[in-house]
Amino acid sequence: MKIADIGNSELDFRQTGEARLQEICSRFGLENASYAHIDKHHNVVHGCTTFSAEWVRHYVDNDLVLVDPLIRFGAAMIAPIDWAVFDDQREHAPLFDAARKFGVGQNGLSIPVINPFGERGVFTVTSNLTRADWDALVAKMLPALRHEAQVLHLLALDVIDTVFNFPTDALSDQEMDVLKMLASGLIPSVVAGQTGLSSRIVHALTSSIVTKLKCRTTEQAVARAVSTGILKWTDFFADPVAELADAEGQTLCGGIVRWSGRSHELITFEDGRTVRNLDSFQAVQVQEIAKNFSLDAESIFEELGLNQGQIAWIRFL
Repeated sequence: MKIADIGNSELDFRQTGEARLQEICSRFGLENASYAHIDKHHNVVHGCTTFSAEWVRHYVDNDLVLVDPLIRFGAAMIAPIDWAVFDDQREHAPLFDAARKFGVGQNGLSIPVINPFGERGVFTVTSNLTRADWDALVAKMLPALRHEAQVLHLLALDVIDTVFNFPTDALSDQEMDVLKMLASGLIPSVVAGQTGLSSRIVHALTSSIVTKLKCRTTEQAVARAVSTGILKWTDFFADPVAELADAEGQTLCGGIVRWSGRSHELITFEDGRTVRNLDSFQAVQVQEIAKNFSLDAESIFEELGLNQGQIAWIRFL
């Protein structure tokens, strides 16, 4: 087992995850919090934490992940684990003593979490309260912490399962073709007609796509494929001509497509992909975009959630 940082992923889970952990600590009056995803298939632990950099460095440099009982139990158990159970265990006590010396927290609670497809993670919170106060706090906040564990797990899976474990070539060329057609709104019978495949084969390819992307429905598979970059929105529009970005949020928030002749349409994305580099975009007035594409400026302001006077960032394709 080894540690891997997921902070360089396109969805940048480390930053958003750490921000959420800080908010959880503030809300419940906790010392620290962390989340670790246990990837048993690739023998890797991904995660984010509010623990001090010194403790994280000590943990990584000494390969403590190999002896950390929370990782082992998190991969097999479903019940919350209070760190106090390890205090009298000779093989584990040194690890927790060291953690406390690095300021992790005197008391700790780790909550294993598992999703319907079997991926596992561990959500941990710590405190410097007295033992009696800590027990009272845990009893009060445990349901809310279970919820936070599930939320962090789902946030992480959007990064780990798709960006790390499901590169573009996870889907065959035939599956990619079918996925693009499904994403464009075509129903399976039409896909079969346009590809020359039988309905049975299209159904089998669709089921394979959904399974590989670890989703339950075609709609979820399309959304996950787009949000993680396996499928770009330009893949399933006949003639995309421009992309629009939210400079503040650094996300792709919309695009412009061309239909017959010079007829253009503005489309917007509720959950756009992160745009790492805005250098290829240029700032323009919404009125200029409206004029160039014969669109209504008021509609653009409304669709993109802009105020009058705000500029838009556009990249021509």
